[in-house]
Amino acid sequence: MSSRRQLRVVLARNPPDAFANCPIFPTLDVIVQCPFPGWTIEVLKMIGDSLKWDIIPVVTPTIVGGLDWGTLKENSTWSGVLGYLQNGTADAAALMYQKTDMRNEFFEFSYPVQPVFVVRKKTENLGSVLWNAFKPFSMEVWLCLLASLILNLFVMIAISRVEFKLLFRERFRPFEMLWHVVQLQLDEKSDDMLFYTLGGNIVLFVFALLQSGILIEVYKGMLLTALITSNGDNPFANADEMIKLIGEKKYHLTTNYMGNWYFDDLQHSDQAHFVKLRAATSSNPVVPAASVSAALDLVDTGKYIYPIQQDSLAMQMSKERCNYVYVSDGMPQVSSFFVFTKNFSGIEEFNQQIIMNQAFIQRTFNKYFNEGFKLGFIPKCEATEEVQSDATKPLDIESIIGVFTIGAFGISASLIAFVVEIYHYWHMRIVARRARMRDPWNVRNLARIAQIHFTTSQQYSDIDVMRLVDALNASPSSQSSSSSI
Repeated sequence: MSSRRQLRVVLARNPPDAFANCPIFPTLDVIVQCPFPGWTIEVLKMIGDSLKWDIIPVVTPTIVGGLDWGTLKENSTWSGVLGYLQNGTADAAALMYQKTDMRNEFFEFSYPVQPVFVVRKKTENLGSVLWNAFKPFSMEVWLCLLASLILNLFVMIAISRVEFKLLFRERFRPFEMLWHVVQLQLDEKSDDMLFYTLGGNIVLFVFALLQSGILIEVYKGMLLTALITSNGDNPFANADEMIKLIGEKKYHLTTNYMGNWYFDDLQHSDQAHFVKLRAATSSNPVVPAASVSAALDLVDTGKYIYPIQQDSLAMQMSKERCNYVYVSDGMPQVSSFFVFTKNFSGIEEFNQQIIMNQAFIQRTFNKYFNEGFKLGFIPKCEATEEVQSDATKPLDIESIIGVFTIGAFGISASLIAFVVEIYHYWHMRIVARRARMRDPWNVRNLARIAQIHFTTSQQYSDIDVMRLVDALNASPSSQSSSSSI
């Protein structure tokens, strides 16, 4: 009989902790027929060999995706995998757990992993690319620019009004001042834009220096950078942007396991990330899903975000789908651990081997999560460019379509205004003609009517102006005016 210590370990069909597609499950050693037995299995087997412990598998009957990690019941007992440890069926689990105060009362913990957000790639459409020309400044900055423009316009109009009253100006035209200010904003100063007072020249200098000078030059540089660099497919760059989108109800948070440490901290943690997310989800609650597949189905709709971990089944299953991006910037740093029965006697030896074998553990972690190996079902996704790149790219139609659209709107507005003006002046001529027709005895009106209707020099020569004068003198209005004299 072997004198080596035996370690009873719960093994579950839960990739990437343990892959169930090997010829025999569980397979503890890396073999040709099973080069990827499981990330935690490889680490556990290595530590067991270092300690000269024999690993005795305790296999759960659950299928892939159906694992019960363990939940505390009302009678202070645990279900699932943690129940195996509590009732003495096993000593440890080949799974990674996060330490919580409640779990720490019942179990021993021993290692670190960072969670990520899973979200569907951002898809570009006409509405999203139209505003490319405005991306260098936020909406708040654009509103401040507009407010500053309006304020400076009113100040300049008021000063020009005072200058007109003081006879410094020959005329006062507010709309002319409006166009001059707009020209100056676009760095096209008009030579007619002059002030004759010190106050007017000061406001003109400040406006030209700050708003039409510094800010416009900054915009030009940022616009070029925005147009020649990739926009990326990420709907958000970090956790703070994600929280903002959830608060605005543009996205919703989902999970298949509300007992996960992340959602436990969401309810109770005072960490800044969770405080802000708790405020955002107060009006946009977390949407529970029945399973990992159901949660990923929600992500596929394009409006849901799924917090998962790099070493989880959810991450493995998400890799089997297309058009996902993974965002970890700003996520809280957490540690995950092997879990043991309470007061496990070999915990110190086990921890010592973890410390001594960090290189192997990191190598194994990279093998499963960072080296890009295709594990499990490999989806046939369309080949796409890099999601995000700092390299420049040629300007394409999507980058500058917003500029052309603004130009098209401007030309359309100009043509519409031109047609309205033509109609206005044509209508005013008709009104004037009708007014003259109502008073035909006026010599000037008759002459103008003749000019309208007679278009040749011969026709003009046929008009006897003296007869028009005689007709004017014979009119009743002329006679009455003569008698009054």
